[in-house]
Amino acid sequence: MEFVHPEILWGLGALAIPIAIHLLHFRRFKRVRFSQVAFLKDVQRNVRATQQIRHWWVLLLRLLAFAALIVAFAQPTWFEGDADTDAAAGHAVSIYVDNSLSMEGMGEEGQLLQSARNKAALVVEQYEPTDQFQVITNEFSGRDQSFLTRDQAVERIEGIRPSHQTQPLGAVLERIENQLGKADGRRASAYVFSDLQVSTHGLSAEASPPDSSIQWFFVPELAGNTPNIWVDSVWFDEPVRIEGRQAALHVRMLHNSRASVDRIPMNLRINGERVAIGTFNLVPGIPTDTVLRFTHGAAGIQSASVEVEDAPIRFDDRWHFGYDVLNQIDILVLSSGNSETVNTALRRAYNTAGGLYRVTYQTQWNPGDFAGQQVVVLNDWPASGSGFNNALLSYVEEGGTAVYIPTPRTSDASVLTAFGVAEAAPWTDQPDRVRDLQMDHPFFTDMFAQTPERIDLPAVESIWNRPEAPGEEVLAATESGRTFFSRIPKGRGQAFVLNAGAAAEATNLIRHALWVPLMLRIAERSSAHVIHQAELGVTEDWAVAAPLMPESNWSMEGPQQWGATSETRATQWLPEVRELGQRARVNLSGVPFAPGHYTLLNGENPVAAIGLNQDRAESDHRAWDVTEFEDAWNALPWPSMRILAGTSSTLPQIIQRMEQGVPLWKALLLLAVAALAAETLFLRLWKPSSKA
Repeated sequence: MEFVHPEILWGLGALAIPIAIHLLHFRRFKRVRFSQVAFLKDVQRNVRATQQIRHWWVLLLRLLAFAALIVAFAQPTWFEGDADTDAAAGHAVSIYVDNSLSMEGMGEEGQLLQSARNKAALVVEQYEPTDQFQVITNEFSGRDQSFLTRDQAVERIEGIRPSHQTQPLGAVLERIENQLGKADGRRASAYVFSDLQVSTHGLSAEASPPDSSIQWFFVPELAGNTPNIWVDSVWFDEPVRIEGRQAALHVRMLHNSRASVDRIPMNLRINGERVAIGTFNLVPGIPTDTVLRFTHGAAGIQSASVEVEDAPIRFDDRWHFGYDVLNQIDILVLSSGNSETVNTALRRAYNTAGGLYRVTYQTQWNPGDFAGQQVVVLNDWPASGSGFNNALLSYVEEGGTAVYIPTPRTSDASVLTAFGVAEAAPWTDQPDRVRDLQMDHPFFTDMFAQTPERIDLPAVESIWNRPEAPGEEVLAATESGRTFFSRIPKGRGQAFVLNAGAAAEATNLIRHALWVPLMLRIAERSSAHVIHQAELGVTEDWAVAAPLMPESNWSMEGPQQWGATSETRATQWLPEVRELGQRARVNLSGVPFAPGHYTLLNGENPVAAIGLNQDRAESDHRAWDVTEFEDAWNALPWPSMRILAGTSSTLPQIIQRMEQGVPLWKALLLLAVAALAAETLFLRLWKPSSKA
């Protein structure tokens, strides 16, 4: 409570005067002779006690009236909350308006963002023109880190528009504290206008507590309970997409619907053209997976989008992604020159695919030869030093496939040491035969149209008898229990090892019917051409395979406008790009990208396409209950916070009561008048007994 004229309160000391008069007042009685007073003693005692009670009540009512008058002239003002009323330099007010796409929902007062803008402007107008204001949104723009005048703040609020960017509550509070900390000597207040979405308004005891010198106010803008469906992720069955082949795109949808929904339409567009349509059903509480089938078009960089029909929340109805379609798979065969028979068998196997595989044979290796190759085959390849070994390891870790075909004279495992293979291991000369294939392994899926019960498998005369490497997957073993064919996953790629090699003196593999499908399957399951997709604000960088070039001039173009005229060119962006070996890492953070398709260029040459998508944290519209949010905040060792659950018509009065206070002088005058009226009624209605 605050008084405009506190010096008048000294007048309360005058209340001691009527108290003293009341205590010192002795009524003088006139003596009257009476013959017998014995019968009057009881009556006299009763009358005196009643008069004393009556005098005390009259005294209390008069004191209340005089005190109310004195305090009323001091003009008291009552402030709600814990406002610091000693600050004399004015106010510093921070206004945060959540302009994420979830604020496009509808509430009791219309669109949430529009309602938040209206209320934020009303809050600003309740302060003085000399006060300082900060207005921030999810963009965290540099211009919002400076104080504005009242008129500038209102203008800034009116210009707020929806944004695809989202910010967690902790980052918003920290941003507010940094600016209000510059307002020395002013009373600091912060107003957060938000939909209290659970995904972005997490409260953790591990987080730093907000500044206790700031008054924190939350103005909730709650949407109705509208169910929402959003595309969560997509993936292909096959690791490599080949021109003209059938494709199956798996799509996963998430939702918060509490009821089953059937036959929701969806479609797939590639480079702006619709290539597949389908429908899916929703089951409450579980995600929904479906498959869109189509045929790959011409080879090259592809930009695709999966779309669903889900009104009224539309910002997350599309999932953008990019991928590559190949017309040929590039294979590099490195051999010592002493294994021409095996090279001929490799050439014969790859030629059965009708030109799908482009094979290069080399007897020497140069740095950069691995770039752009889907498979690298080491056939009777001798030890080549640590530089070659490190290059091969990097190639596999970045998604490539290596095939190691040893011979007894070149079984130095130093090239596979980084894959966990022991360096020293002897060869065993003993007739043996492959016992079985691990047909339940994904490598063999659909490899054979029909698998006979007693399949004829290759014979073995000599085999590299080495221990298994950590994580090695045995795909075929001999009857003696030795590993014949195995896969070693490493990073994003893999290495296959034929432990008996392929030379005729060690095995009949190259003459066996298994040779061709085995080598073709390795090529088909070669480097995993990833789908290029990211969520804005979540994915910080994008790694993409890039051929080595003498000069690099990286840029990005997008979002692509399919169907636009040729003169309309997408916006060019210059993100930070770091080249690490045969990969480029593009920094996506800090660049104001919008959702859509973007193409990465090196000079004028397209390298890859990526789909940038809205952060799916905004898709789940579950919001805090106002009471639960306040209880969760107050349960933490944080400064107190208030929820201002007012409408556009009542919020100004709430702010005025908090900041300007509620004047009490009128109520005190009414109290004084009521006390005097009560005294008058008391004296008139409480008359002495007629018997007295």
